[in-house]
Amino acid sequence: MIRKFLRPGEISVILLLLAVLSLLAVSPFYIYSVFNQELPVARLEFVQLGEMEYLATVTSGSSCIENTYPVFGDQFQLDAGFVKWKGAAVLLGFKPRFRLDRLSGRYSDTQQQNSLKTVSHDLAPDLVFDFFADFENNSDNSWLVDTSFGSSVYQEINPLFSYTVYATEDSLILRQSPILEYAEDTGILMIDITQGCADTNTTFRNLLLKVNLE
Repeated sequence: MIRKFLRPGEISVILLLLAVLSLLAVSPFYIYSVFNQELPVARLEFVQLGEMEYLATVTSGSSCIENTYPVFGDQFQLDAGFVKWKGAAVLLGFKPRFRLDRLSGRYSDTQQQNSLKTVSHDLAPDLVFDFFADFENNSDNSWLVDTSFGSSVYQEINPLFSYTVYATEDSLILRQSPILEYAEDTGILMIDITQGCADTNTTFRNLLLKVNLE
């Protein structure tokens, strides 16, 4: 019946319009599923070395790269750079890109911040082609990049806690959890069950047992 009233070209146009309308109808849900996720990018744990002096162990993302850094202060701060896409790139499912940039210690008291020792550590990889630097310099003229910016999280340092940092669409967020300790008559048995890492010997393993017996 439709063919009696519509020409083949008109049918094609109608089908194309229906496809576009369907895409517009589902795209908000598709974008929501892509961008409203929390991706774990780093885990931090601290050992106290002295007064407001710590050794931070940073395990980054699924790559399970573990490094240690000295940190001064009663808080730590983690910085990252973000690049957000626009237009067709968003509809095609391009996710925002991020890169961990810097770890530093900080003091909750501003006078201590201005007078006591501080140190910052560069976490950005040393690359021949710096993707982020290139887009930071040309983002205003880019037809794909909406904006590039930085985001930071900071928190009080407590050696009894593990801190997991997540990247969302436009920022870093942080959650902390206590490091499990089970007391025994002979000492302390610490059990840390975390995400596994293939072919590595870092703390991100299927099961890590740390036994400190006195």
